[in-house]
Amino acid sequence: MTRAVSQSGLPESTRRLLGVTVLLTQLPLLLHLPMWICLPGTLLVLWRIIPSLHNRLTLPTLIMTPLVLVGAFAIVMHYGHIFNRDPCVAFLFLLVGFKYLESNSRHDASLLVVLSAFLLMTQFFYWQSIAAAISSIPAIFFIGLSLFTLQRGYAITDIRFMVNITAKLLLQAIPIAMLLFVAVPRVTSPGWGEGTSGNGGATTGLSSRMSPGSISELSKSDAVAFRVEFQGRTPTPYDLYWRGPVLSGFDGRDWFILPRAKHNTFTQTQSSNATPASRLNYTVTLEPTHNPWLPALDAPASLPVRITRNNTRETIAAITEEKQLDSLIKLTRPVRYSTESVITDRFFANAIPGAEYLLTTERNPKARRLATEMRSTYPDDAVLANQILRMFNQENFSYTLSPPKLQGDAIDDFLFNSRSGFCEHYSGSFVFMMRAAGIPARVVTGYQGGEINDNYMIVRQSDAHAWAEVFIDEQWQRFDPTAAVAPERIEQGIGEVLRSEGRNAIAQLPLVKALQLKWDKVNYTWQSMVIGFDSDSQSEMWQKLGLQKPGALTLVLLILAAVLVWIALILAPWSLLRRDRSDLCQLQWEKLCRSFESRGIARHNGETAEAYVVRLTEHWPIHKNTLGQLLAAYHAGRFGKDSEDAAAQKRYAGLMRDARKQLNQF
Repeated sequence: MTRAVSQSGLPESTRRLLGVTVLLTQLPLLLHLPMWICLPGTLLVLWRIIPSLHNRLTLPTLIMTPLVLVGAFAIVMHYGHIFNRDPCVAFLFLLVGFKYLESNSRHDASLLVVLSAFLLMTQFFYWQSIAAAISSIPAIFFIGLSLFTLQRGYAITDIRFMVNITAKLLLQAIPIAMLLFVAVPRVTSPGWGEGTSGNGGATTGLSSRMSPGSISELSKSDAVAFRVEFQGRTPTPYDLYWRGPVLSGFDGRDWFILPRAKHNTFTQTQSSNATPASRLNYTVTLEPTHNPWLPALDAPASLPVRITRNNTRETIAAITEEKQLDSLIKLTRPVRYSTESVITDRFFANAIPGAEYLLTTERNPKARRLATEMRSTYPDDAVLANQILRMFNQENFSYTLSPPKLQGDAIDDFLFNSRSGFCEHYSGSFVFMMRAAGIPARVVTGYQGGEINDNYMIVRQSDAHAWAEVFIDEQWQRFDPTAAVAPERIEQGIGEVLRSEGRNAIAQLPLVKALQLKWDKVNYTWQSMVIGFDSDSQSEMWQKLGLQKPGALTLVLLILAAVLVWIALILAPWSLLRRDRSDLCQLQWEKLCRSFESRGIARHNGETAEAYVVRLTEHWPIHKNTLGQLLAAYHAGRFGKDSEDAAAQKRYAGLMRDARKQLNQF
């Protein structure tokens, strides 16, 4: 039987195996790279895997280099640069596709497998969840299978045997990988997080600007924003206001952050209704955002410190006069920190608010007139604020995740025409009217609520929210216009709104919800024990073992010793325990072959046992019967019906040994 060989010299079966390997390494990156890069990169591989496509149109080798250069130029034009994470990963994605197309030799195939391994690792630049680890397992297996194929001369002869060996090798490598994971010194932060642009697939969450419809779009995402562990009691839903960017600037349509001074020391939050019982300590595990702020319950009472396991404390944020926590570190990977807050809806200001908290635009004249009229009727600031909330509650305003697009003066259009919107519409309109009445006010964005899952709380992007703070009686007081229109949004969370609008009906089913929470628990455990395993975790591990953290040389020697012990366990007793019963006969056969090879009659490569015995009989016809007995015992012991019987194996091996000794006597 002949083996199908491609025009390049690689067997077609091997080329298809390499193609599957490349596709599996490309697959996880489809979630993170632009489609215009993913599509040609995968089509190049599919085109060569499917013979009917490749045979119709073969891509000449001479035009591949210009195509690669065009791809590199397009990537530079798209990202604006090349020496960075995202463009480099995109270029490698395309390069692997082109390399597969032009692989013509064993050397090309080996290089392709190495490039595929590098490409597979790049997915961890974007996410490090347990789903990422699971998705890489098939690719790792096929990379090992491809290497094994190339080592055997890049010909697939017995796929079942090769799969079994590859699986065993990978399983045997797991203890070594675990040892290296826990013992090799951990870096403080991954190098790929520095200097990257874009969000890279991370959940960006809230931004520094709020325009009509921005938060409602974010609220359709079920992605996790952060998780919280409370020390002590869990706040009620009414108290779960997670403070994020504070938007004090307004240009007539959009709200945005104004530059504020940052402080590295903290002044205790003073509140007229704060009590010792209202102080709360908690730990936040924040997902990557690439944004420069940290969420905290209103109002922060201490600066966040990074969680460490050797009792060291690292402050990772500064606080502005608006109680916004600005991060001092790049949030390109999950970060875990602890802080303290006072559960309150008001706190004293450090300074009298300036003119920036009043209107600086002439837009939205109708809303201005309404605010002026209401101000003349209700001169008390607090009463006026409550009357505006009463207007939202009693008049024909509705709460929806799909508000109509606002035209012209957005606030006028919302208050007098559409009257249908999300939290950003109500909070923005409320703050505008308070400013139009001459009362300092600002928009606060963040998250509201959360979902308890066992011993921690999940806060999702769908919990994104916006509310207002108004300066009354020398205090900044919280007002939530959304609660006046849709109290169920605050009491029961965004899920109630989703159900009322008929969205995500399947996701809201009890069984589906329970499965989601269990899966999140798995992810959180993975995040804490694997992704969060840092240098402090290693120090704690050595301390629990009663040892000092070893030096570099000691650590290398310990790892080498452990690896050698493990290899010895695999190569010696393990192989003996798992040896097939037929190895007893095979051992005798190999001794016979070595004996006759020393006498000048070596067995040919690929020669069957029967053909070899025929040649031996031609040289020594006098021993025809003995050679025949040896061959019969060998066939029975290796391939007979009782080849798995231990007693029969010993008997056949004994017959072969006796026959071999007789042959060695002449």
